[in-house]
Amino acid sequence: MKKIVTLCLLCATTVFSWAQVGIGTTNPQEALHIAGNDGSIRIDGLNSSNNTKNMGGTDMYNVVVDADGNLALADVSGELSSEASMVSPVVIQTAANSGMNSNELYSKTFTLTQRALVVVTYHISMEFENYDGSDKVDDGRAKIAHNYWYLGDGTSPDTSKSYGMTSSVYFSSSTDTASGYIYNSRSVTIPLDAGTYSIHLNGAVYGGGLTSDAAFRVTFGDLDRLDINAIYL
Repeated sequence: MKKIVTLCLLCATTVFSWAQVGIGTTNPQEALHIAGNDGSIRIDGLNSSNNTKNMGGTDMYNVVVDADGNLALADVSGELSSEASMVSPVVIQTAANSGMNSNELYSKTFTLTQRALVVVTYHISMEFENYDGSDKVDDGRAKIAHNYWYLGDGTSPDTSKSYGMTSSVYFSSSTDTASGYIYNSRSVTIPLDAGTYSIHLNGAVYGGGLTSDAAFRVTFGDLDRLDINAIYL
């Protein structure tokens, strides 16, 4: 009789281990099915007492899943860096014949611990002057200044692809009394996996005419800002 009871219990345990479990329903559709309008799951390991990524209060935090199906709290979305980017302004001159010239203005390194949407926003001032900086531009010819950035590995930029290109066209004649800064600004959102990255902000200048008397210079960054924010997925 003992052998028969043991066999029945073993069979019942086996059947139960493969069964779908329903809470609030007698017809579960998945391995675990919680029915009802207010069904929820509580995992004590994710609460504010047991997890430093949970700040408590009434805030809600994203739960993410890894390749093995493990659940965890995502890092809190928000600011990675927000600062005046350049220690001092950077001057870029055109080529001597007013052709294109460019240079890196500033770089900033940041680290993502999880996959995220990264929002990069820059604001940068520009001041146009003649080639040697001795006077304001007054020749009436169009002057172009570009800003854009490369994504890097924390040290070196990948120059095969640029992001956030924006341009300003400036001209002034001897009768034009306009003064003050010209600004370029742009915001770009890109998805990035966990890892260390760098933003390499660049400036470029180009003058019309391709003659030496059309050459000029631009001072980038008397007033500037570079903001990097992460939206963790």
